[in-house]
Amino acid sequence: MSKRIRVTVGDCSYAILVRIAKRCGFHIIEARKHCKIKTPEGGFVTTIPRHNRLKRETAKVIIEAFVSFGAPVDYF
Repeated sequence: MSKRIRVTVGDCSYAILVRIAKRCGFHIIEARKHCKIKTPEGGFVTTIPRHNRLKRETAKVIIEAFVSFGAPVDYF
């Protein structure tokens, strides 16, 4: 069983969320102002805006999208 990833939602940035997505096996599609996250099969997971610091609610929704697709992430 893989080790769970722990994330502090209040201190999330674009780079942290992309790193988590890569560790969970999702595919990253870079765009100019955002990044799309897809499953290995090609299903859409979520979009991450390019900000140094994301709002707490935004980061929480993105992480919940990861979890709904089976990512081993714990957040607080």
